[in-house]
Amino acid sequence: MPPNHLKIMLAGLFILVMSASGCSTILKSNTSTAEIPPAQKKVSSADTKKSKTIIKYIEKKESLAKNAFFHAMNKVKASGEKNTMVVTNAGYGSLDGKSSEAMIDAISAGTGCTPGKRTLLTVHTPCNEPFWATVINTDTFKAIFLQSSKDGLKKTGLNLSPKTLLTPQGWLKARSTDAGKRLFSIVSIAYAAKAGASWDMLRAAELHDHFCPGLNAGFLVRSYMEKAYPLGKGDKYVFVGAPPICAMDALQSIFGTTVGKRGTYAMDVAPKVNGAIASNGAKPVIIAMRVNTEKNKTDGVIIGFDFDRISDKTGVRTADLKPAGGPANPLFYISRVKVSWKMAQMPMKDKMPCLEVIKRFNRPAKTAAEVQNAKANPYAPLILPSY
Repeated sequence: MPPNHLKIMLAGLFILVMSASGCSTILKSNTSTAEIPPAQKKVSSADTKKSKTIIKYIEKKESLAKNAFFHAMNKVKASGEKNTMVVTNAGYGSLDGKSSEAMIDAISAGTGCTPGKRTLLTVHTPCNEPFWATVINTDTFKAIFLQSSKDGLKKTGLNLSPKTLLTPQGWLKARSTDAGKRLFSIVSIAYAAKAGASWDMLRAAELHDHFCPGLNAGFLVRSYMEKAYPLGKGDKYVFVGAPPICAMDALQSIFGTTVGKRGTYAMDVAPKVNGAIASNGAKPVIIAMRVNTEKNKTDGVIIGFDFDRISDKTGVRTADLKPAGGPANPLFYISRVKVSWKMAQMPMKDKMPCLEVIKRFNRPAKTAAEVQNAKANPYAPLILPSY
């Protein structure tokens, strides 16, 4: 090998080694320089200083929060891993105008709760919602709700025991506290987790921000589709919510059939249409399709639900889910918590009677696109009424 080639190769190897070791040595030659331009040096220095400031801020907040969570756990007489659960929007919510992912570590350090133990559940909320966390004793359901405020983490004591909370008076009292806005999220998820809901159910509840009968319905669809329409080579699921219901979030979480990946669609349907298609008292809400473009095939099913079929097990009828006054009536949420809590404890075979198969179909692949785009022109009211 010519000497010059060997020198070049050794120089290149040296640069790689020095880069890998994090060394900032600057190599120079007679004809050029690898020095960072002065302007770039200033930017890098400023960025480094800013990063260090943010890290120090986060570390300080994390340390203070760790102590707050530890004291909250002691306050409700929880003992760490055995009977402690934390439901929080850490990682989503805002902490003093900054992101709150550091609070996940602070909660774990202060309470011993982690996602791997199914004791740290992170609820998807808007990023501009203040950070909050609820430390719960799962034996007594005594809890401390902590929320970010200008004065630090504000604490509120709660009694979330079913006996106390699942009454109109108990619900209204808890709803009047700082936790009121997120009471349904906290309670529905915590009860389901305590009842033994599977991890995939809890993940769907985190995405949906609460656990409810509609979310449960998504898991009934999953059980049905995996048995009746299992995926083979080249197959994919596509779901259409018509009208949109909570089950659609469960299906996105389970199968990754997100809107952005064109796996899930939703559209409103006139009540008279649903009524005309209803079967055995169950109105259609989901079109579940197995699509294979290579085989030019779309097969699937139109599905409806009737939760009255298991009311003897849940103690709640459909009419109870629609009390006078709607969400302003505490029974609106209490009934949903009860159904979800009971369903989390039931084996799938006992829940499946809720699902009604309204129609099965087997058609060409283009059918999926036809269903997805059926008379869909959301721009019509705004700009293109004639299209």
